[in-house]
Amino acid sequence: MEYNKFNALIYELILFIDRFRPGFKNKPWIQKILQNCRDDWAEFRTQVTMAQLDEDIAELHAAWDREEAEHFEPLFIEEEPDGSEAQRLLGGPMRLSAPWTSDKNEL
Repeated sequence: MEYNKFNALIYELILFIDRFRPGFKNKPWIQKILQNCRDDWAEFRTQVTMAQLDEDIAELHAAWDREEAEHFEPLFIEEEPDGSEAQRLLGGPMRLSAPWTSDKNEL
């Protein structure tokens, strides 16, 4: 959504000045300016916040991918044949599983 950048700047400037001169934004004409600029400022802050959130999400996904690549060691389980003709020819059952899904007692 588009917003008036000048209005957003004015709103931020008034908030900044009010930090150093408390009560500055309580003047009637400043209140009118704030009312006029509030929608544009809210859109500006929303876009800034969403951009920061998108960056944080991308960093988190990258960290998860790095962590998964470093710690993922699949478990390969091969059992002995039970004596049947098929298993004598092919071998016993084999399984490949992720470490977080397998039962540790199976090994």
